[in-house]
Amino acid sequence: MGLIILSTILSIVLGSCAWLVLGDRFPVGDEAKWPVANNICVYAAILLLPVYLTIFVFFSFS
Repeated sequence: MGLIILSTILSIVLGSCAWLVLGDRFPVGDEAKWPVANNICVYAAILLLPVYLTIFVFFSFS
């Protein structure tokens, strides 16, 4: 349970950093872009699985 919470919090933080670097890009190909919170949620959702797997592998081998 702690692994899921840690990876969720870390993916939200990294999603916010990704939004700072990449900016408002969603929805792709549409002129009207979503609000900031929606873009951060999309970035966090994209990063959730890689962050979870990275933390899982790191803690399983240490």
